[in-house]
Amino acid sequence: MNRWAYRNLGFVSRTRPAAGKLLLALLLLSLYLYPGAWGNALAQGISLDGGIILEECQYYTTDDKIILDLKLNHPVSYDMTYSEADNQIVVELPGVDGGNFYGDVEINDSVLYRVSVDHLLDGEKGGLRIVLSLRHKIPEPVAFRVRGGTRLLIEAKKEFRQGFETFIAPGLAYGHWRKDTLQGPLFVNYMRVNLQHPGLRVAPVMADQGRKMVHELAAQYGAIAGVNGVYFAANGRPLGFVVIDGKLISPPYFNRTAAGFWADGTVRIDNVTVVGEVKRIAYDLNSGGFVEDIRPIDGINRIRYADELIVYTPENGPTTGTNNYGWEVSVEGNRVVGVGQGNSAIPENGYVLSGHGSAGQWLRNLEIGDYIEADWRLTPDWLQEGVVHAIGGGPRLLRNGEIDVTGQEERFQADITRGRAPRTALGVTASGELLLVTVNGRQSNISIGMTLEELAELMRQLGAVDAMNLDGGGSSTMVVRGIVLNAPSDGTPRPVSNALLVWSDAE
Repeated sequence: MNRWAYRNLGFVSRTRPAAGKLLLALLLLSLYLYPGAWGNALAQGISLDGGIILEECQYYTTDDKIILDLKLNHPVSYDMTYSEADNQIVVELPGVDGGNFYGDVEINDSVLYRVSVDHLLDGEKGGLRIVLSLRHKIPEPVAFRVRGGTRLLIEAKKEFRQGFETFIAPGLAYGHWRKDTLQGPLFVNYMRVNLQHPGLRVAPVMADQGRKMVHELAAQYGAIAGVNGVYFAANGRPLGFVVIDGKLISPPYFNRTAAGFWADGTVRIDNVTVVGEVKRIAYDLNSGGFVEDIRPIDGINRIRYADELIVYTPENGPTTGTNNYGWEVSVEGNRVVGVGQGNSAIPENGYVLSGHGSAGQWLRNLEIGDYIEADWRLTPDWLQEGVVHAIGGGPRLLRNGEIDVTGQEERFQADITRGRAPRTALGVTASGELLLVTVNGRQSNISIGMTLEELAELMRQLGAVDAMNLDGGGSSTMVVRGIVLNAPSDGTPRPVSNALLVWSDAE
């Protein structure tokens, strides 16, 4: 009796390891029992005019393979083709009667999603046309016959990778690859930048009107290539460390990872933060002398969080932009010149101390006219060490060749640390070469994106020993010679506040 044999999801998951081993054993046994099966099958082909009937039609999905198993009552010739454009494996069996197997079966598998059996319309003898519909591209499948040519097996591996790498300027290479995994397809773009090569340089740039697309910034600044940079607020303000031409444009956020570029072409990836303290000097009536009251500074020119003391300088803008849930003290010439609850005006030649919770209570002890001293600095102090450019981001991905994802330590939220997403990353190889990488995401037919752990492994595969994450999601963009080479998840490139660009004098 003819039957259509299929596996539901639960049965497949239990038989996947066994299915491949069983099939291999059957193949070896067939070859042993029928040493002339291959030649006989080819010789007999469709010369048998007696009716050829499909007796069994089964598929198996193992962890890494798809197998179509066809059993017939006589040897048969066949034609198998694989269409990359349609993601289909097509098997044509001239002169074969499909019996009760005609129809479609929907399949819940990471790669194979439908098996269809239909009449072969071409040819005088008619026959069968079996189509395996796939979710993405795979390696070229193979087909072979056993048991005297009465059994036809189609085997396809699920994972696939292809790509290329080419120079776009002396010292600057571009590459991409596509990889189809068990979870779905991935599309990766990357650049290798040899900063020791004369005429090549890398630096961050800022959008002069809040936000611009990366290809617009590359055109504006005359760069040959670039990627998006550090996170930013809706108004275009960077949310992290930026140094351009030795000048601090935006201070670090918390103790997050950053990349620094020096004049000799070296690149360093490290955690950079702001440290400092505010010292209140007041006369103590009980002791009859002056005492010091010290409070540590938690950050500079960034959002104020619970129980934090933040310093706002004129580089932040005309006001602090804070809410009314804290307390603020304006300072000029080491003297308190004003107090308030939020969004205080920043003195042109001074700063504002803004505190929340316990930090706010400490500031409430200050009065107009009080003398205070405040000191803050970077650690490590890249500005004192001669850094020319720097770009922040985070979390870290690789440290000394080992995966070290520091999302929790750098206080990133779940939208960054969890799940798959479009990603942009920066890395440094053992030879000092700079890697700039984007991964498409949120597009099931193009690329599903990566987790941070997968991104770290990717950077290691590309040769990085140290690596960090940059802004991602809809911001992820790579541009070469004015062309956006990745597929932004928003459908079009997202305007960003900053980018990391590459220039070549030999362009």
